[in-house]
Amino acid sequence: MRFRHPVSLPAFFFTGTHSPILYLAVFIFLTCCLLPSFPATVLGARPTPQATVSHENKQQYVLAKDYLHKLQQNPEQGKDRLNWLAGVRNFRRLYLLSARGPFAPACLYMMAGMYQEMYHRFHLPIDLDESINTYLRLASEFKGNRLADDALFAAARLYQRGKNNPKQAAELYKRILNHYPHGDQHKMAQKQLSDLEQKDAISEHGRQPVLAATPVAEIMPVRHWSSADYTRIVIPASRPIAYSTNLLEKDGDLPRRLYIDLKNSTIAPQFQAPVPIEDGLLKRVRSVRLNSTTVRVVLDIESISDYKIFSLKDPFKIVIDVHGIKRGKAKVADAKPPAPVRDHPKTKPKVGATVSLPPSVIVLEDFSKKRPRHRSRRGRHPVARAHKSPQSCLSLAQQLGLGVRKIIIDPGHGGKDPGAMAFGLKEKDIVLKVAKKLKKVLRKKYGYQVSLTRKTDIFIPLEERTALANTSGADLFVSIHVNAHPDKTTQGIETFYLNLATNNEAMRVAALENATSTHNISEMQNILTDLMQNSKIMESSRLARFVQNNIISGLRRDNYPVKDHGVKKAPFYVLIGAQMPAVLVETSFITNPMEAKRLKKDSFLNEIASQIGAGISSYVNQHMAAAQYR
Repeated sequence: MRFRHPVSLPAFFFTGTHSPILYLAVFIFLTCCLLPSFPATVLGARPTPQATVSHENKQQYVLAKDYLHKLQQNPEQGKDRLNWLAGVRNFRRLYLLSARGPFAPACLYMMAGMYQEMYHRFHLPIDLDESINTYLRLASEFKGNRLADDALFAAARLYQRGKNNPKQAAELYKRILNHYPHGDQHKMAQKQLSDLEQKDAISEHGRQPVLAATPVAEIMPVRHWSSADYTRIVIPASRPIAYSTNLLEKDGDLPRRLYIDLKNSTIAPQFQAPVPIEDGLLKRVRSVRLNSTTVRVVLDIESISDYKIFSLKDPFKIVIDVHGIKRGKAKVADAKPPAPVRDHPKTKPKVGATVSLPPSVIVLEDFSKKRPRHRSRRGRHPVARAHKSPQSCLSLAQQLGLGVRKIIIDPGHGGKDPGAMAFGLKEKDIVLKVAKKLKKVLRKKYGYQVSLTRKTDIFIPLEERTALANTSGADLFVSIHVNAHPDKTTQGIETFYLNLATNNEAMRVAALENATSTHNISEMQNILTDLMQNSKIMESSRLARFVQNNIISGLRRDNYPVKDHGVKKAPFYVLIGAQMPAVLVETSFITNPMEAKRLKKDSFLNEIASQIGAGISSYVNQHMAAAQYR
């Protein structure tokens, strides 16, 4: 049965029976209600910066609604839940760009309505929860908005019918009656509350009261990525759940094992078959139902030294990073010459594939035991030269033992996730161009091995991007993005590394790139408290400084005036769990007219790529100087 509520926008917007005239009527209604400055613009008044921003937001809102309309009219596209999630992200991105702007309430309302429709279509409890939570967020953040009582009424109906929780529904109906006596949902709320009170009275006279049904999460098939000393396990779930973990030592014939108990969950029989890992760290992963409400995922251990567990949202998943030394691994003392290393692998690790990387043996000159060299006349250190040998193909970084051999470049977003959009540009297209140019610079000019997390316009989950870097043995991870801001005058470049955010602006950027709410971002701060206990923070901050400084100085030197926003720290999903120094570069603001024009030109993108490459090289050279004077 479809859940409907009268008058409010999603009430008829999701019936699939409205005509283009109704669609146009609703658009005009929202335009008049949400844009009080619109008539002045029509009458010829000179638009203010705020009016210009509002006009662009209106365009994005119309595009988001157009996408939704096409999704409803195309049965084939409507069958794919990912298409609906893409539509939700369109509205969420506009909401995040202007969280207190005139379109924010409508964006939240449309998001909630889409989740409601997704629940009707796909019957996933997580969509029901997201719909209710989004309706309630609208009612909480915009209490005086005309959509607030509609949102409360919609949430109450979902509690009443979707969750079978009349008590919570009654509380929301009372809230409408108390706070919105003149609202258009007052009479309906009064009627629904009266009906509930009558049913409650009947139950008190002998009938069984209706009990609230707690939604149960569906556990999806486990995914994994592996290398010689690292494995990432991802457990997807249909909704956020609580979980507990325990590490059991070997007991007789039972191997050492790590298990995760997933509360209020279930798993289909076909997903319970053991998943063989056999990578030297883990033997297999098993999923079993302990009882009607608990699923246990068991990792049979062969040899691990450390592990970390954290969860990600939107969609919810539990990530387990396992570290250790592969048993039976060949010793470095073996005197066999190393196999030649390709510039980058022909194929990237696939989901569920075990990637085994042969250990590289590199003969190094021991600079720590040599006297420091004298400076040249210019005050610079002389460049160390590689010996003419079969290993002369190794880069300078390899010969110096600086730990920088392979670099992973991550073009942000992609596929169904366009990233920030403005002035006819899409973030996903720009960053892919920059990444390809940067790859060419790093390979040809500096001799590094370089791989991209994506080479085409495809969508890759954030946790998979980091796993690809870890399993490929990368030494640096650089994620490329384009910034956005509700104030079109905002411009400049900034570079981030993973850590707890210390200001609201860093939180805002993290929310945009993670495509989740700031509420979820604040929860992730707790996750990072444990993850930050590693030695990569300092190196990541140093890499970020070298990259940021080179971009700013290089662009200014080449007559590109640019504002320096500096190096910042923030919690980005894509950087979580990276085993190497990792940074995220925001290369200009797509919402700034001047910088948008630059981003359309290959010459500017070439310069950005060149300066990021120079920053990476400077970071490595700084280590080289330190190695020479140890």
